[in-house]
Amino acid sequence: MAKKETTRTSKPNVGTLYNLGSAGWGSGVLFAAVRLGVFDILESAPKTTGELAKALKIQKVWAEKLLLALLGLGLVTEAKGDYANSELAAAFLVKGKAAYQGDLMMYFHDMWTRFGEMSHVISNGEPGPRERAENERRSLEEKWVSERAWVLAMHNIAMSGQAEALCKAVDLKEAISLVDVGGGSGTYAVWLARKFPQLRVEVLDSAAIVAIAEEIIEQAGMDNQVTVRAGDFLNDDYGKQNSAVLFSGVLHGFEEKRIARLLKKAYQSLAPGGVVIIQEMLAVRQPHGGLASPFPALFGLNMMSGAAYTAEQVSSWLTAANFTDVLVQPLKGCYWFDHVIVGRKPS
Repeated sequence: MAKKETTRTSKPNVGTLYNLGSAGWGSGVLFAAVRLGVFDILESAPKTTGELAKALKIQKVWAEKLLLALLGLGLVTEAKGDYANSELAAAFLVKGKAAYQGDLMMYFHDMWTRFGEMSHVISNGEPGPRERAENERRSLEEKWVSERAWVLAMHNIAMSGQAEALCKAVDLKEAISLVDVGGGSGTYAVWLARKFPQLRVEVLDSAAIVAIAEEIIEQAGMDNQVTVRAGDFLNDDYGKQNSAVLFSGVLHGFEEKRIARLLKKAYQSLAPGGVVIIQEMLAVRQPHGGLASPFPALFGLNMMSGAAYTAEQVSSWLTAANFTDVLVQPLKGCYWFDHVIVGRKPS
């Protein structure tokens, strides 16, 4: 009698839980190093623990602990007692470099309190008591600094390769005007205007946010092609006869009813044949189960409204808003917004 074959499955590894449970430790080390300016100091020349301690004005024992942790995280290298930035840190964590991500790291730091009270958030659908208390203690200036950090974090994301990927995914050679709704830092507007020189772009967002966008647009030397308009994009119109409307990272922050409103306003603002462009993080389920990436689902827990939506949901909303020729395109190599969805207003 033939021996019955058995299917072998891998044994659960408790180390996976340990890594998940302690993931915040590594984040804390990263945030501390960014805030202290460690990577800026190491960029000029490798440093010993003593030299770094002197530069940071801290005890040598803490410089040793910090550098050892950063070495374990792959953020620094060590040779004969000298520590230097790893390729990863040199590319993304040194102030002044084009792809700097330090503002985004500080934005992640600001999210710590909410995730620390996640059981309360899930149970009550509202921020926890510690987060509310922190917000009440913040002065108007501190709140402004936090909002500015958020806008700059979105700029960091765009400069990490996200804006370049968006430009490659869309064809706006025949477009004349584009409205970047909830355009934040204005970075996508700048990149699209550079890629398509005939295009005139307007960034529509709140007064506080477009003030920051103006700085970035002027620094890029694109203020002759990209303008800003302060307004409430939920209620204000988007203009008339536009060639394109862009929603980058906007829809996930709203529930379906408000998304339908936004898409209706976009449709009304477009000229016949115009396109709506949606750049989003989407929840992608794998055929065998699970998610292609946990990131959208995890980020969704941070939002008091909205969610991580699927491509099917977004496509159905576009169809309901009378858009046609809906095209879903994955953005390879993009960690934050992983898809672009385009719909067209019939000619």
